[in-house]
Amino acid sequence: MKSVKWLYVTALAIALGMLSFGTVACHDDDDDPKPEEGEVVETPKPVVEYYIMGTVTSKGTGKSGVKVKVGDKDCTTDSEGKFSVTESNTGTYEVSVAPAGYLSQKTSVKIADNAENRSVVTVAFALTEESPKEVVKLDATEKTTVEDKSESNVDLPKPEEVKPEEVVEDRPLAKVEIEIPVGAIEEAGQKPGIVDNGKVDISVTTFVPAPKEVVTEVKPTEEIKTVENIPLAAAHFEPTGLKFKEAVTISIPNPIPGITFPNESMRLTYLNPETGEWEKQTADVTLENDDYKAPVTHFSAYAIENEINSTVSKEVVLKDEVLGQASRDNSENPKAVTGIVLKYTEKAGWDYVGDIAQAIKNALGTGVTDATVNAMAAYLKTRMYSLMGSTSGITTTERTYNTVNVNGYTEMNYACYAKTRTTTLTTKVIYDGQQKTISISAKRYTGADQQYKTVTYNPTHSGGKGGSI
Repeated sequence: MKSVKWLYVTALAIALGMLSFGTVACHDDDDDPKPEEGEVVETPKPVVEYYIMGTVTSKGTGKSGVKVKVGDKDCTTDSEGKFSVTESNTGTYEVSVAPAGYLSQKTSVKIADNAENRSVVTVAFALTEESPKEVVKLDATEKTTVEDKSESNVDLPKPEEVKPEEVVEDRPLAKVEIEIPVGAIEEAGQKPGIVDNGKVDISVTTFVPAPKEVVTEVKPTEEIKTVENIPLAAAHFEPTGLKFKEAVTISIPNPIPGITFPNESMRLTYLNPETGEWEKQTADVTLENDDYKAPVTHFSAYAIENEINSTVSKEVVLKDEVLGQASRDNSENPKAVTGIVLKYTEKAGWDYVGDIAQAIKNALGTGVTDATVNAMAAYLKTRMYSLMGSTSGITTTERTYNTVNVNGYTEMNYACYAKTRTTTLTTKVIYDGQQKTISISAKRYTGADQQYKTVTYNPTHSGGKGGSI
């Protein structure tokens, strides 16, 4: 009987123990904390802005303290002749400089509607001091030759004497002069004030015109096309509007010994003072005694040009040129991390691709002299300056892409890469009695490729990570 009693007691103890275990197990399961939801903080979109940057030079050196007007904004060049303006809207902006004692210059900058955020456009102005005036009498008995006596051009070197790596791209290759025959000027028909007491004060100032327009628009690959308004030499003649009874001759010396340009590639253009546009003239440009000459019938700004062609490649993202990089692994933390500043080093400008002197030698063949190579290099580099709208060289500027927040259980990665396009300039010349084609290329930085990515993980996933948005 006693054993039966202990049997009941033991069975009851076992039952109570099992009940107790089940209660504890149930309690532990109910109190298991659920994973916190990740904190979400909105990151603002990057500010939309575009950069117009440029330089103002004189005799190849940056000129400080020059007032530059960009659209409706005014700025002043720094100690290196540089200026920069930030714009928030696309559109066309007129950029101009007009310091006292120098020829005024202007161009247009077009930020295209499809321009990417943070696009950069660079421009340059080469200032030239106005040449002093020379008195020309209407009753002169001999022809009068008026030369360029601008202080900016007084020490202009001969192109053949300058090594390719020492070329100053924003200076003229040669100075312009004008021959006025006897009796070519009459007082009748002139605007008031041009003729005074039987004489006219005349000046000739050779200068490098600013490009007509610089654009940010990204187009597909541009096929070979003729480039307008890249003069072999340009000059401003005063007084503007002076008329001649018969044509007078403007001329420039051939700047490249041993090389001339095909007749069909030469043309004369003039700056219409009413429209501000360069217009092609019907007058022929001829080569006489190694001088290029053209007739004009009134005063304005004139340019003797030869045809230049260019080809522009498609835009390329350079993954090996990292301009900025940042990351933050917040995948194990439910709290957001805020105020992370993403910065990058912007690149702007352009530079040559390859050895220009060697490209010239390859095109012209063996036996070409150093004088011809040097002068041809100067010609090509000053053409490229006019084509690209600024001097060669790469500038860097520290920029902030955005200030971001990384949400809970989120990983962020940011990278910024350089974007470039290659421009190839091509010209035809006559060398050793044969037509030759010479090409050089330049790589321009066109902007930045911004890569910003976040991945949010599911904290309940085995291993702690998984599932992204």
